[in-house]
Amino acid sequence: MELTNKAAYIKGLMEGMKIDETTDQGKVLKAMAELMEEMAKAIEDVTVLADETVDVVDSISDDLSDLEDAFYDEGYDGEDDDEDYFGDDTLYECVCPTCGETIVLDDKMVGEGSVNCPNCGESLEFDFTEDDED
Repeated sequence: MELTNKAAYIKGLMEGMKIDETTDQGKVLKAMAELMEEMAKAIEDVTVLADETVDVVDSISDDLSDLEDAFYDEGYDGEDDDEDYFGDDTLYECVCPTCGETIVLDDKMVGEGSVNCPNCGESLEFDFTEDDED
């Protein structure tokens, strides 16, 4: 039996007992029955929302699993050997002086001499003339 049905049953029992609602005890019993009915409705609403949330989370989990399968099936073997996945490119980290965000660059991007920060759009230039002299 659902909570709302149980609350209605108890309320019906109280009405059948013909409790005098003008007495203090009658007022308390009537208020308790009404409160119980409201609480039962609220609990059932929360239960429905929780069930819907579980369904959404399950769906998201299934979608994520599909994406992981598609991503990892494209050559990544699941180990920490990034070179197999990313090829022979060396990756560099650069901190944008304007926004402070860290940007990951590969050899090709560094070789072009400049890149726009994907976070703030600032043009970052790379000068290796001192490195070439050493």
